[in-house]
Amino acid sequence: MAKGKKATNVVINSLQFGELDIAKENIFTFSEGILGFEDLKQYVLINDDNTAPFKWLLSIDNPDIGFPIISPWLIDFEYIPGKDYDYSKIIPMVIVTIGGGANNMTANLKAPILLNIDELSGVQIIIPNDKYSTNELINKIK
Repeated sequence: MAKGKKATNVVINSLQFGELDIAKENIFTFSEGILGFEDLKQYVLINDDNTAPFKWLLSIDNPDIGFPIISPWLIDFEYIPGKDYDYSKIIPMVIVTIGGGANNMTANLKAPILLNIDELSGVQIIIPNDKYSTNELINKIK
C-alpha cells in the first residue's frame, strides 16, 4: 500500500462464508449494537443466492456472529414498523430464527432492524404495541 493511503477494505473470516473482502462503504454501523449483542457495532449485509430471499447480517467485529434476516413484507404485506421513517432511505428487515427445521422458522416482527442506506447506519427498534410478535411463525414466504 502506498504511503499515506488508507485501506478501503476490511478482510474477515467467517464460519458461514469463509474469507470476505469487504469495502468499507458496505459496512453498516449500529451505534447501539443489536439486542443481546450491544458490543458488536459493525455489520455487512450479505446476499447469498443459495438462501434467497433471506440475507445475512454478518458482524465485522465478530464474523462468527451472523443473523439471517428477511424483508418483513414477505411475511406480512401490511407490516408497518413506524410512520416516522422515510422508506426511500430506510430498509426494514427482521431477524429469523430456525428452530428444529424449516417448518419452525420464526421472525421477530416486534423488533425490526432498520438499515439507513444513505448513512450506512443501522438500529434495532422495538415496536411499542402488541400487534407484532417476537416469534411470528413463517408458514410460507409470500
